[in-house]
Amino acid sequence: MAIGPEPGGGADQPRAGVDKRRAMRLAVAGIAVVLAVVFIAQNGDTVELTFLVFEVTTRVWVGMLVTLVLGALLGQAAEALWTRRRRRRAEA
Repeated sequence: MAIGPEPGGGADQPRAGVDKRRAMRLAVAGIAVVLAVVFIAQNGDTVELTFLVFEVTTRVWVGMLVTLVLGALLGQAAEALWTRRRRRRAEA
């Protein structure tokens, strides 16, 4: 009579993999948050940003954050269009 998980893995094996991935994701997220706080603390200077006809005075980190968000949205839109195009070609 064996007590505990079987040496072959059993039902506990996938669970251990999920826990390791969750721990790794939490660690990476924690490091990203710390780096973001350091970046914000070091880039508090006020700058004037100009784009086409828009001019705004803001902090450096705010400008970088807006740029990051706009870039991510543009990337998602391009990927969605690319996927849609491939799907339509596959159906035709």
